[in-house]
Amino acid sequence: MRRRLAAWLAGRTGHPADPAEERERLIRGYVEGGRVAWSAGYKPYRADLLRRVVRDEAVLKMFRRGDPLPPGFGRGIDERVVEYPWVLSRLEAGAGALFDAGSTLNFPYLLDLPVLAHKAIVIQTLAPEHIEARPNVSYLFGDLRDLILRDDLFGTIVCISTLEHIGLDNTRLYTADERFREASAGDYRRALNELRRVLAPGGRLLLTVPFGRAESLGWMQQFDAAGVASIVKAFGAQPVAVTYFRYVDDGWLRSDAAACADAGYFDVHTAAAPAPDGAAAARAVACLEFRKLPG
Repeated sequence: MRRRLAAWLAGRTGHPADPAEERERLIRGYVEGGRVAWSAGYKPYRADLLRRVVRDEAVLKMFRRGDPLPPGFGRGIDERVVEYPWVLSRLEAGAGALFDAGSTLNFPYLLDLPVLAHKAIVIQTLAPEHIEARPNVSYLFGDLRDLILRDDLFGTIVCISTLEHIGLDNTRLYTADERFREASAGDYRRALNELRRVLAPGGRLLLTVPFGRAESLGWMQQFDAAGVASIVKAFGAQPVAVTYFRYVDDGWLRSDAAACADAGYFDVHTAAAPAPDGAAAARAVACLEFRKLPG
């Protein structure tokens, strides 16, 4: 009876009643349709790809050593496909306190990774979102410019593609709170001061931002070379490592600042058509590793 009911429902809707079958149908359609970013099937395909990437020790080793990325890496996928492995390849195994500034690690396939599973993790973002019930994960909801945390608390801070939203109109996507309908593009400096304050001496900040031409889209901004220099100045220490990645028609490449300087951001929220090069969001990212010096 259940099988007949499922078949009837599938016929009525035109789609399989089984969620797994529907997911596979969407992914297949996305691939066969040319892998157009944000089209039907993009999100489940992206999720599956990210799960594979973050679990692949060979990929993480490639990022850790600074090797060139293979042809076609992450073609048609947004910048998380390089940001996540870059960050994960730099995390130290074992216990320790980690602060996720922006809640980009708040997914089971990330929190379950061995490198994160044994850390005491505090996740902070502006507004309540889904909660992953784990004994090692706590949540704070509030402004990164004004943290309620004590000084020198975390050995590691991760801030993935979050800095560019601070002080801008976060009611567009992230919260209904009208206090955060702002136009204070320089307020990322205040957040960096706070991140430095709560980072323990000797601790590391792993930070990524969209990079290329300086742009403001209202809900986020893209940093150019001067913007990255401003980030460094605001944190108060030179990065111990800087890595650039650039998106081209065939996927993501390891790059440098000069080659990324003309990269423009693809804003799916205002675009009238898909990007001709297949870009899903940023066409370049700057990844900076800072270490807080004692004193």
